[in-house]
Amino acid sequence: MGRQGEVPLFLDVFVSVTVDDTNYASNGGTESNVEGPFYIPGAPLLQRPYELPRRGKEPGDVLFLSGIVRSTNGTALADAMLDMWQADAEGKYSHFDPGLPAYNLRGRFKTDAEGRFEVRTTAPSAYEIPKAGPTGRYLAALGRHAFRPAHFHFKLSHPDHEPLTTQVYFDGDPLLDSDVVGAMKQSLVVKVDRHEAEDDLAKKGLSIPYYTCSYDFILQPRVNR
Repeated sequence: MGRQGEVPLFLDVFVSVTVDDTNYASNGGTESNVEGPFYIPGAPLLQRPYELPRRGKEPGDVLFLSGIVRSTNGTALADAMLDMWQADAEGKYSHFDPGLPAYNLRGRFKTDAEGRFEVRTTAPSAYEIPKAGPTGRYLAALGRHAFRPAHFHFKLSHPDHEPLTTQVYFDGDPLLDSDVVGAMKQSLVVKVDRHEAEDDLAKKGLSIPYYTCSYDFILQPRVNR
């Protein structure tokens, strides 16, 4: 693993979930999830209406994610920052695939005065982690595949609240129960709805069907130390 530079990959697959579960107690907040190896700081700060940066002919289905960010006492959190990144419809991440432009499907945006947000993006795909090296051979020896279910990544922050790193998964994904990283948590799974009625398309200014899902994040108040 050391000679082939796969120690970080091996730790991400077999250790990171345990570290995350040990370090973060939910205490009524949204459950945390592993950051993964594909985070890049400095994503563009978006303006409303929020849309993650994408190519002119970005492959995949149009998807709108909405929700509210609240504190554990139920108070809506205005100006909470969401830093979001994801794979594209082919399971590739910008900055890690040379064929993708910088910050493709990456962006930061804030909640409104009522803690609400909505962002347009493209439905991500499941993807296979590198399996040609020792990590892949170890997985094969265990009889395990090398796929992750489709997901969004998030880092959330708000003054006086603890930061949160987590992921959001999709109901019905056949890989949910066999995530190679073992990171999937049922509390982070959302239902996805398809919209194709003319009235729905007109509301979004679209001529093709689109999908929606919703997730409300709960942040823990910061503990004074």
